[in-house]
Amino acid sequence: MQGHLMSDRMSNGYLVKEFIMSLKLRPYLLNFLIVTGIFSLICVLFSFVPFGDETLLTVDLGQQYIDFYSQFKDTLLQHPTKFFYSFEKGFGGEMVGLWAYYLMSPFNLILLFFNESNFDLAVTLLTYLKVLAASLSFMFLSRRIYRLSTPFALSFSVSYALMSYMIVYLLNIMWLDGLVLLPLIAYGLHRIIDERHFGVYVASLALILIANYYIGYMICLFLAFYALFVVVERQEAHQRFDLKQAAFDYGAFIRYSLYAVLIAGIMLIPTIDSLSIGKGTHQSLELTLDASHNLADILSKTFIGSFNFDEMSAGSPNIYAGMLVLILSLQYFMEKKIHWREKVVALLILAMFFVSFRYDVINKLWHGGQFPIWYHYRFSFTTTFFLIVLAIRAWIHQERTQPIWIPLVQLGVIGGMLVYYYQHLGSYEFLTETKLLISLVFYIVLVLLLYFRHQERRLIPWLILAVVITEMAGNAGLILQDLNYVNQGKFRDYTAVLDEAVAPVRHGDDTFYRSHKTFMRTKNEAMYAHYHGLNHFGSTIEAHVPELFGYLGLPDGNGFVAYSNGSLLTDDLFAVRYLIDITEDTASHTSDEQYLLYREATDLDSLKYPIVQQSDRYLLRENTDHLGLAVEMRPELADSEDLLNANDPVGNQEKILALMDFSNHPDNYFRRQAFDEVEYHNVTVTDKGDGDYYTYERDNNKSSAYVDLSFTTTSENPYYFTLPSQLNKDKVSLNLNDTRYRWYTPYRRRQLTNASYGTMQADQSFRFYLEEDEFTANLINLYEFDEARYDQLIASKQDHRFEVTHFNHNLIEGTITTELPTSQLLFTIPYDDNWTVTVDGETVETKAVLNDTLLSVPMSQGSHTVRLHYFPRGIYYGLAAMIMGLVFSLGEGILRRRRQLKTDATFGMMKE
Repeated sequence: MQGHLMSDRMSNGYLVKEFIMSLKLRPYLLNFLIVTGIFSLICVLFSFVPFGDETLLTVDLGQQYIDFYSQFKDTLLQHPTKFFYSFEKGFGGEMVGLWAYYLMSPFNLILLFFNESNFDLAVTLLTYLKVLAASLSFMFLSRRIYRLSTPFALSFSVSYALMSYMIVYLLNIMWLDGLVLLPLIAYGLHRIIDERHFGVYVASLALILIANYYIGYMICLFLAFYALFVVVERQEAHQRFDLKQAAFDYGAFIRYSLYAVLIAGIMLIPTIDSLSIGKGTHQSLELTLDASHNLADILSKTFIGSFNFDEMSAGSPNIYAGMLVLILSLQYFMEKKIHWREKVVALLILAMFFVSFRYDVINKLWHGGQFPIWYHYRFSFTTTFFLIVLAIRAWIHQERTQPIWIPLVQLGVIGGMLVYYYQHLGSYEFLTETKLLISLVFYIVLVLLLYFRHQERRLIPWLILAVVITEMAGNAGLILQDLNYVNQGKFRDYTAVLDEAVAPVRHGDDTFYRSHKTFMRTKNEAMYAHYHGLNHFGSTIEAHVPELFGYLGLPDGNGFVAYSNGSLLTDDLFAVRYLIDITEDTASHTSDEQYLLYREATDLDSLKYPIVQQSDRYLLRENTDHLGLAVEMRPELADSEDLLNANDPVGNQEKILALMDFSNHPDNYFRRQAFDEVEYHNVTVTDKGDGDYYTYERDNNKSSAYVDLSFTTTSENPYYFTLPSQLNKDKVSLNLNDTRYRWYTPYRRRQLTNASYGTMQADQSFRFYLEEDEFTANLINLYEFDEARYDQLIASKQDHRFEVTHFNHNLIEGTITTELPTSQLLFTIPYDDNWTVTVDGETVETKAVLNDTLLSVPMSQGSHTVRLHYFPRGIYYGLAAMIMGLVFSLGEGILRRRRQLKTDATFGMMKE
């Protein structure tokens, strides 16, 4: 009998626990259903996969990150050494920095379960999971710290997860981990201040610093201010303020933050090394008072749908989180129950944000010393987070019966804002009368619901939630409609063609060469399709890589290189063995549902290489006589500090040829040719500057205005133009012999492009048409290249080529027989002091040559075995830092646990 009673009691106790657990989980289940419903609805309305044929691939997500995801999967499953170095990044580059910025999110593990052909669907799932996780983490914060009821916890969680920052930057998907982890970090911070429990804080802060150091850095800056707010807030909650205790609490925050930084050191320290040769070289923090946005500009982003595409490149901060947050954050400063000290700290933090939005020098500090290219105010999610916290504080401290003056003030504020922005709609193109009206409706409805909340205590909170869901979903839709997306059918067609085209050029581990395509959808396709290419676009590119491209007359920028118009020399120098080109009738073999391949640049000298394979849409050419990964150069290579000159691609290539050519021939390979005639059609030269800097002006608004440069090719040699850096497709269009002339833009330095190959012809015509009424640029020059003599040079190098006997991305072995008594072996590998080179088993000193761009080692005459090994030494220091952080954290945790057990035991004895 007693056994049955005990069993019944245990069963009843289990049911009670299950019931309590279900009550605790129910709000999170509702959160899951709401966010899933909103996200699904958006996908249906915008036809995003899997509910339609549009992908979420837009801007950088479609042009960069999708390729990095393929690299992520291939590295983890096939080639782990590519975590350190990869020849699929440009013509070679370190990878730890790229992983630290783009790929360390734990969410990315989902990609392992998808084929690359289905990555468009994987991106949809990845985006959904991050939005959902952000909502759930904020729900956890609001329930555990602020004890909000279910409907209000849901309202603020939805506002947080669907804030404008989140929707605008869905395309910068690697930043969203910060929005997921910030509420958990804030929760951990509260636990530190309240109970000195630091595990959640240290773990979550370390995780964001590992997942994305860039956003983690911004969160750390924010925490320096937010921790002060939490210290004051918690002390006021206990109705006391102790300056000594406040300093002690803030000191604890600093200590545990340092633990997190040390643990994250395993990625941070090697990343710092990466930054020192990449983005860090562009850092500048000049103390100026240059201003960007005033208060009106900032507040213009507090209306629904306050965004358009132009805001991506030069917009004000995205701080919108719904009218509920706006109303209650204003009300925060009107609530009598909130102590003035807390309000003062809150005002100081808001003032800090305003100064950050207003002055460029502070904005740069948030972005690591650089003014961001596109996507300004990337830290503004911390502003929105703080505003939501203020709104929550206002909600939990508001009077049961609200004075009528509070809603009147709130209505007066929105009324004044609406009048101002209605009168200035022309200054804010992303605002419309409709958006202002919709914002007003939501604002008034929420003000009324908040004022009458106690008359229908059960119904009104759920009505507020319904309004918030409607508003935030509408805001997401208004923002997303301003972006263009990659069609799934075209994306999958292109990636299928890409994989088919590069399949024959992928190689094993006993040789090395590179491949180039005349067409591209993105610059990182070598990472997607896994071949050794030359292009790259990414924030972690080594600074000297685009520098070298600029010196050689190839398109370059701060964050990209594009090998669109290689010369015969650069093809051989960079070991371009295969060239994939489009067929002349590729368009006739491409349906409307398929991706149309087109050349990025007119590439005439590629005709030198024979066709070895052809399909309907593309063909494959082979260059068998390239120079390989390394070429022997004269010893003078190591003696020249600044050998190459900006905007002189012909002179720079000539210098490289002179260092390669041991014949002491007196003539240059390039010979400058004069244009036969220059004719101006409806164009007047109004200024010639220093004689090489012309200003062209359209005559009398004539529709067709162009300059015609005629020239004669007296041989079948390659002829090249050098195009000045001022040319771009917004200013001019180019035409060669009545055919559209393609060239890559933008670019920073004079570009070397094809003029003719294999053609002896008089009266060739090169025209540039003015697309603007006035245009200023340096002159275009023409050069002939001595192909016969160049072929002799390349033939003489074949018996002395560096032959790769073993290749891995961070370990290369090969042999070479050198000619000169002393020489330099130049590798077409970007210089990086993490490379260790041995010659015949002896370690040799590496040197940065060609203006500190490429790697070179000294050689003596004869046959040699060369070995190159790459490993970022910063990982050793990072590992030591991580161990130190773990020891400190675990050690303090164990000591605190022992003290707690001792205290509990003493208390128990006293109680007895």
